[in-house]
Formats: sequence, structure tokens, C-alpha cells
Amino acid sequence: MSGDLPFIKGPGLYLVNVAGESFYPESFIALAGPRRPEGVQIETRAQLTLQDDNEYDKLAVQVTISGYQVGHLPKDAARAFRRTVRYGPLSVYETFECAAIICGGWDTGNGNVGHFGVRLDLLLDGD
Repeated sequence: MSGDLPFIKGPGLYLVNVAGESFYPESFIALAGPRRPEGVQIETRAQLTLQDDNEYDKLAVQVTISGYQVGHLPKDAARAFRRTVRYGPLSVYETFECAAIICGGWDTGNGNVGHFGVRLDLLLDGD
């Protein structure tokens, strides 16, 4: 996917958390491997796709990494992202890329388990 998609460069702070990651455990195992005591922090790129046909939210923005769905932008972030890309030269695109970090995924035993998550390097309206 890389190369054909416009890359949205953020400030390097990774402040936007992806929502709904817990629905995609198989994606995280494929991307990061099994949980481990120290967890993970993997730098990668995420693809953000406008989902006008999403049955739950017509303004949803799907987040995938290497073809695996990992969640969606939270509602407020999705709306801010859409405002950013809907005007000007980016308005012809439906999918974009940005820097991302897969984090979490620890298991130190005795039930101390952390879910995987994704943080995106985006600067959105209102940030």
C-alpha cells in the first residue's frame, strides 16, 4: 500500500489513540506476535480509510496496518481528520497513511495482561 497513498505527517507525538483494538486480537498477534513480559513498542505505518458506508457511523475512519484492521479513529478524531483531508488537494483520496506505534501487549503473569493498542502521529483540528 505504501507509496500510492498520501502520507500525513504529524508532530512526532503519537497523541491519537485508536479505538476498538480489543475487537481485533488476531490482527495484533499477526502484527506483533504473542504477548510477552516486556510488551511491545513497534514503529510502523497505519492506513486510514474514510468509511462513508459504515453502518454504525457514516463518518467513520477505519485504521489498518499491513492489511490488518486494528480499529477506528474515535468519533471526534474521525470528524477532525475528515475536516483536514476533505478540503484542498487531499480531497480526491479515500485512504491515507501516517506514522503509528503498536504498543502494550505485555503479560507478566498472575493475570497482569495488557491489551495491544495503536497510537497515531496526527495533528487534528482542535489539537
